[in-house]
This record gives sequence, structure tokens and C-alpha cells, in this order.
Amino acid sequence: MKRIKSIILFTCILIASSYTVQAQNVVPNSEALLAKLRLNEGIKGIQHTSYSNIIGDPYIFSNFNPGQIVFKTGEVYDVEIRYDIYADLVQIRYDGNMFAIAYPDKLNKIIVDTVTFIHDSFTKSGDKDIQNKSSYFILLTDGKCKLLIKKNIRIQDPEPPKILQDAKPARFVHTNDTYYLKLNDSQAVLIKNRNIILDLLNDQKEALINFMNIEKTNVNRIQDLIRLVNYYNSL
Repeated sequence: MKRIKSIILFTCILIASSYTVQAQNVVPNSEALLAKLRLNEGIKGIQHTSYSNIIGDPYIFSNFNPGQIVFKTGEVYDVEIRYDIYADLVQIRYDGNMFAIAYPDKLNKIIVDTVTFIHDSFTKSGDKDIQNKSSYFILLTDGKCKLLIKKNIRIQDPEPPKILQDAKPARFVHTNDTYYLKLNDSQAVLIKNRNIILDLLNDQKEALINFMNIEKTNVNRIQDLIRLVNYYNSL
């Protein structure tokens, strides 16, 4: 179960080719999904990643769950989905086969149960010139300003045997979530402190300062951030 076969897919519409797909309403398990997510092994071939020697698993959902892929065109497909945090990869199980979305920029969102994922560019410094960094995020609060959660994980190296202690294999370690703000169409920005929030949402800076002082907002508490972003979006 830990062995993953990731097959590169196109999520873009292929124009002027024999694979061009006309807009249509799609029902669950329709072959139009594979026409939309066109298989093309000639790009990078079939890739294999094995977690068989690592204890634990890197998934938010250990098993595939029913979900929906929503394209920016508005088309919706019902599929079985799971998210690999370590690889930052959404996997799809379709017709008994496992696929990975290699080009998520054509997707609007992915919904699994009550969890909504979006894929977006981000920066950890607030520097808008940083490019080519992107990730899947959990969408927590929507609106003019979006509050996003990034799941994080690392691999703990294996440990050799010691006196009175057996060897320990490598293992996945889930680390703390990180929180990001995305204002309109800008990059998502990592929330490090309250100054980053006030700089990003400076059109309502005074109102936010008052709110944060009155509410004693702690930027490391997710419930405080939810209240703050909801307040900003209401202004």
C-alpha cells in the first residue's frame, strides 16, 4: 500500500490535437475525466516512489476518499482522492489505477469531505519577487482575504543500534501546521507575526490594530486568525 505509482497527467485542455475535449456536463466515473487529465507518458515517463522502509504514512487521509476536482472552467469530476503531504501531491484513484496530478494550475479547488484544497504560489518572506514556489493548501476562510493552512511533515533519519536499544527505521514525523494569508490574486504569505498581517492588510490597518488589541489576538492560534480574517473580510 505504501508503494505509489505516480503517472504524469495533463490538466490543461489540449488544443488543436486529436485529444481536444468539448465542454460538457460530466457524470461520475466518466471517461471524459481521462480525456481532460490526458495521460502522456512521453513527458517524464512513469515515476515510482517507495515509502516501504519508512514507518508511518505521509497522508492526510490514509485511504482514498470520495472527492471532487473542480476546474477553473467550472467542470466538476467525482473521483477518489488522497493527499501526500511529503510529496505535496494529490493522488487520484480512477478505474482501479493510481494517478498523480502533475499540473494543478488548471484546477480551481479539490474537495474531500469537508476539506477544500487549493494550489497556489507562496512566499515565506513577503517578497513578491520570489517565484516558482507553490503548494497545496487547505482553504480555511474564503473571501477577499483567504486564510490557508499548509500541512508539514519530515522524515526522521534511521538510527543505528545502540547499547540496550535496537536500530530504529526512518519514520514520518508530522510537524506543526503553518498559516498563510492570500489577499485577492497575490501570492500567499506566511504569517510570522502581527506586523506581516498589518502590512499585507494595510487598507484596514487601524481597524485591525484595534480589533487585535481588544481581542488579544495571538497569531499562533488558528481560531484567533479565523476571527481576524473574518473581521477583515466584513469591513
